Amino acid sequence: MKKIFRNLFLAAVAVTAFASCGQKERNTEELIDPWLRERTPVNVRLESQIGPAIISQDWRNDEVGSVSVSLITTGLDMSAVKVVALDFKYPESEFCPTASIGPGDTIDLSDGSAEFTVTSKNGETRTYTVTYSVFTDTLEGTYSFTKVGGLLDTSGAVPLASLVMIGGFEGWITYCQVMDKYWIWTGDYNPRDEDDNTLSFRLEKADDQTGETFGTVVNTPGPDGKYANYIFKGIDINEEYRLIPAGKSRWAKHGDGFITIYAYDDAEYKTPLHKLELLGAGEHKFWSEAVQAEGGSAEKTVNVPSLALHRSFGEGPFNNETSNWGDERWYANNIRNVFWLIKKETDEALSNHDEYLSAE
Repeated sequence: MKKIFRNLFLAAVAVTAFASCGQKERNTEELIDPWLRERTPVNVRLESQIGPAIISQDWRNDEVGSVSVSLITTGLDMSAVKVVALDFKYPESEFCPTASIGPGDTIDLSDGSAEFTVTSKNGETRTYTVTYSVFTDTLEGTYSFTKVGGLLDTSGAVPLASLVMIGGFEGWITYCQVMDKYWIWTGDYNPRDEDDNTLSFRLEKADDQTGETFGTVVNTPGPDGKYANYIFKGIDINEEYRLIPAGKSRWAKHGDGFITIYAYDDAEYKTPLHKLELLGAGEHKFWSEAVQAEGGSAEKTVNVPSLALHRSFGEGPFNNETSNWGDERWYANNIRNVFWLIKKETDEALSNHDEYLSAE
């Protein structure tokens, strides 16, 4: 009899427990397939964009996301920036979300930001805010010329000028300011005509894959309206001394550490004129390896007050004919290094840069 009562008791407890489990409400959300909720782009690209977009979402608010891009804004209509691409991970999938914008559309970034919405398969939305930073090159900006006194004649009698150079044959290397022999520059041939000019460099485009940058440069004639014409004792040395063409031209940085100069008409940057190096403030040493190898020293220290555009003509071969001891032996016949001493004035190109580019 005890065994019967025990079995009945256990059966009653089991029935009560089963009934209790069936009636209890669970405090959990219904599970939803994550594919139905997918709302994250894997790529956003706008016109004039450099580098990939940074796409993120707010983990505290699943309905909010952000897209940050870097743009070259030169010539860009910020009120109608074209969408080049907006991609999702599996575009062919039936679960691929949809977006309120797509390739070929435009967004208005004139106020600094814009929004677009992504809708998942099950109808959930996420609003992305697009912001941008301006992509720049350190070369971009305006530059004035820095004039220094004589280097061969330090008495103060030499007119100030911004061009210095190194030249000469082995064993007789000379470092001078262009006006150290000022009486030789006669008539209309005055290198100082360049010294009141302004150089305006502007970034125009960049290669997203290589990091190469491309731009235009304007060399204004300054208040005197003149450009220097480098004719020394009847010798035309404009090609060697003119580091930046008069008027308008183009520049590029190809990743080799140099600024390559092109004619303005060379819009595809195919035929370089020459390469320049931008030197910072301080002392820079240049010398002739041949003389040093013989135990001598032809080291020349160039003092740059702020910045300098430097063109090197290498280590030769140079004319080592010693019968001509005229000044042209370093000014014209054996030019080794030419420097334009400059100073950066602003980080932006001239406001009327385009006017100079459109001039004939």
